[in-house]
Amino acid sequence: MKEQASRMIIRHVIEKLEIEKKQQVMSCVGAIRDVMQSFDEENASLALMLVAAE
Repeated sequence: MKEQASRMIIRHVIEKLEIEKKQQVMSCVGAIRDVMQSFDEENASLALMLVAAE
């Protein structure tokens, strides 16, 4: 439930961005997802959490 609330907050912040910035964020999201697909899902998720925590 906490994770879902966090996602909703982040999505709301992204929606409020200027179009160009929003496009850059979404492009980055797509690139991250593409890279993550080449790794084990659990390992990729842990790595993403580590990067986010930094």
